[in-house]
Amino acid sequence: MARSWHFARIDNGRGREALQVRPVVRLIINAMVIALLVLFGNAMTPEPGQSSGNGNPAILLLIPLCILFVVMVFQWIRIFKAMTLSLKLLPQMVLALAGYIIAGYVYQLHKLDIYREIQAEAIELRWGEVDWHYIESITSGILSIHMNNQFFNLNTYFMMVAFSLLLCFLYRWIHGVRNGSQVVE
Repeated sequence: MARSWHFARIDNGRGREALQVRPVVRLIINAMVIALLVLFGNAMTPEPGQSSGNGNPAILLLIPLCILFVVMVFQWIRIFKAMTLSLKLLPQMVLALAGYIIAGYVYQLHKLDIYREIQAEAIELRWGEVDWHYIESITSGILSIHMNNQFFNLNTYFMMVAFSLLLCFLYRWIHGVRNGSQVVE
């Protein structure tokens, strides 16, 4: 008999439910591809103090990243669909993930301030004076290539994974509340 790779609960012989491997492997591969795209975007950042060309080619990475993010949310939903989760646990997980994402955002704002100082030092070394208006213009918004290391880094990667999990748990929570059960299956 051929082995079924459809996602379902499997009794592993010890009275416990085990996950099938293929959906988890697909999620890991997706997460690795997303990580590579994020690192590639980070590598497109010019050195502090360097001038850059017109435009930001890393913006194009947002298209596959958005698609892979949506796929990741559905992968989490599929994996957690095979698990029984308490409706009391889901709001706590949503709050914990939301707290993590907010903390990551605050951390990223702090790193942006540090990055602006690094830019100021590099510009002062190169030109002899600091032009804060120029620094603000190159470190504001996604269109600046100097911002790639602020949008594409490990912190934002983990925030993205956390947000995909948050959406998965929100979906499961809403689904469980709508069905009126204490346990989401």
